[in-house]
Amino acid sequence: MRRGLLAAGVLVFAAGSVLAAPGETWILPIHHLDGGGWTELPGAGYGGSSAWQGSGADGVRRVYWELSGIGSLGHEPDPNVKTYTIEFYVPTQGAGDWQPIESQLNGVNGEAWPMEPGIPWVGAWGTNHQYIGSEFTAANAGTWKGTGPGPHTPESDDYNAGPNGDRMWLKKGSWLYAKWDFPWPITRSWSALRVTETPEPASMLLLALGGAALLRRKPIA
Repeated sequence: MRRGLLAAGVLVFAAGSVLAAPGETWILPIHHLDGGGWTELPGAGYGGSSAWQGSGADGVRRVYWELSGIGSLGHEPDPNVKTYTIEFYVPTQGAGDWQPIESQLNGVNGEAWPMEPGIPWVGAWGTNHQYIGSEFTAANAGTWKGTGPGPHTPESDDYNAGPNGDRMWLKKGSWLYAKWDFPWPITRSWSALRVTETPEPASMLLLALGGAALLRRKPIA
């Protein structure tokens, strides 16, 4: 009986690994704004919401999004760390200087620096803090636009992946943010983000499929 329960547990793990929702998307409205000096752009954001524009060089001003809610396939984000690609909705009003999107893996609980142990990536230049480029183009107003490359996000799901990739390691409750803490002025309007879980690494899929095949061959006592 004990072996049967153990095998059933392995089967559930294998099925969960195979059936985890790669390709599922979550649309993240702005979670909160820090600092002052914001300009509201009514109706310019995703779904007719307001977009918000910040200007200048201000180390306090930030816009945040949280990885939470129900995704396109009916699931909440995984509480385990996985990789996601990120798109941003291009507001129909406002300016769009280049600005990176950064991660705070543990959300309200912050992130270790310079090496966050929850991110399974060795990182580059002595840190695995992730930030990815976002290029605003007026021609894309009213549509979703992808981010990347890096300059400090992994190019794959491998622990030793190089930088300049197109994804981030995140989990349920992680925060994404854009900041104005630079020595040059930035004028940029923001609305929602759309994040998509990337496919499982091939090694994990093979492990799950191999476990399921083993269970099919071996009778359960």
